[in-house]
Amino acid sequence: MRAMDKAVLMVGVLAAGVGLAGCGGSTEGEARPSSAATSATTASGLAVDVPKSYNPCTDVPESVLKSERLVKAFADNKANADGPDGTKWRGCRWVAGGSGYSVAIQSSNLTIPYVREHYFNDVREVTIAGRPAISARRSDTRAAEVCSINVEIKGGTLEFHLDNPASNRDTGHIDTCQLGMTLAEKVVPTLPAGA
Repeated sequence: MRAMDKAVLMVGVLAAGVGLAGCGGSTEGEARPSSAATSATTASGLAVDVPKSYNPCTDVPESVLKSERLVKAFADNKANADGPDGTKWRGCRWVAGGSGYSVAIQSSNLTIPYVREHYFNDVREVTIAGRPAISARRSDTRAAEVCSINVEIKGGTLEFHLDNPASNRDTGHIDTCQLGMTLAEKVVPTLPAGA
């Protein structure tokens, strides 16, 4: 199993039950790093550490969580992971109330160039609230159910990792990446200017 497959599997297990909704003010095209995203990176293209400018556990507005009917996935709600080759994620996990998608929203040391190079299933480069972003299906076995949206922030990306099995009564019929784009389009405009 390749190192990236292991990382995807690890994040998938840790972030089991992730999903996002709809479409909005994003544009497709080639995502290019913005000047706000400059930071130290390793030889592999990863940022040295997870960005500290945004804490998904406390900074995602309650109004956004309510609009998506997102509730804590479990008591401590943490979705932290250290993957192979220095990949890191720090954030929290929510589920859409009833029978809907689940999502881990995490700050990560994955950069847009790293995501572009290592994610290869249904990769789409878009812009969300003026920031380069990449949407990708990172599971070979559950491609329709699992989607990640990585949005550039200073020192890495803000990742929305969704799980939306067809068996989910409320959202299983909706494309998982579309769910992710809708959520990202609600969260990203609320990022602080320096993030």
